[in-house]
Amino acid sequence: MNVLILGGYGVFGGRLARLLVEDGHTVTVAGRNGQKARGFATEIGANPLQLDSTDADALAAALNTTEVVIDAAGPFQGYDDDPYRVPRAAIAKGRHYLDLSDDAGFTSGISTLHGDAEAKGVTVLSGLSSVPAFSAAAARSGSNGLTEIALIESAILPGNRAPRGMSVMRAILSQAGNPLPLWRGGQWRDTHAWTKSKHIHLSVPPSWEKYPGGSGGLGPPASRRLKGGANLAPITRPAAFIGAPDLTLFPQHFNARSVLFRAGLELRLMHHGLAAFALIRRFRLLPRLDRFATPLHRVASWLEGG
Repeated sequence: MNVLILGGYGVFGGRLARLLVEDGHTVTVAGRNGQKARGFATEIGANPLQLDSTDADALAAALNTTEVVIDAAGPFQGYDDDPYRVPRAAIAKGRHYLDLSDDAGFTSGISTLHGDAEAKGVTVLSGLSSVPAFSAAAARSGSNGLTEIALIESAILPGNRAPRGMSVMRAILSQAGNPLPLWRGGQWRDTHAWTKSKHIHLSVPPSWEKYPGGSGGLGPPASRRLKGGANLAPITRPAAFIGAPDLTLFPQHFNARSVLFRAGLELRLMHHGLAAFALIRRFRLLPRLDRFATPLHRVASWLEGG
């Protein structure tokens, strides 16, 4: 199968491209930076393509030679002018479309293309990422047999050594301090993104340590474990409210009275530092924080070994 991946040399797009090549698919790694596309494509045995998806003619030409297009570029929160230009172009060419969106508005709004996709006989799927794909699977598994759901609450808590791409960082920063509607008690209530942190307690099985990468430093050191390797105390991580497709999709799909979603950073300096910036942004004393994505990404890289 011929697969075109937009943002194919990024953190998530790159992993997906590598896996698809290993599975025997013909993959085209596309993105605005031709040098990065060529370098990564050569490394994994894919085809490189310098492509700006806002160029309608160039996008149409790229779609002529593929069967499936996957948008792994993002940040989907920034697709303001014409958010569905890529899926609409894919539908027009009779190509299947998938994306890794984690934006609530973008992912829920993709349903407006259902009729056009059905008429063309193609598949259009959005949100094939940690949220809402994995979180929905977990919610469905946990809700089997329930007649009433009071609360679906989930969080994503990456380790400090987890790869962080610019798109993900821009997506988080673009929300921090901005209004965030939450479905609570059967009605929409307003809060602000990256506020109201709470501590989430995690229990990490010692058996995780045997896998490549282990628990990524999540578990406590040996001095804090019980005899036999069991954890002496749970690990705690701060987590703050953040936007995710779950917040708009789950209330109706699962008929839940409340749906909450949080995210947190392992280093408290980074987590609470961002919370401070979000508070300042909340009172409009700063512009949108994604404007500072490049220097903040640099700082995060310096602290990566922390």
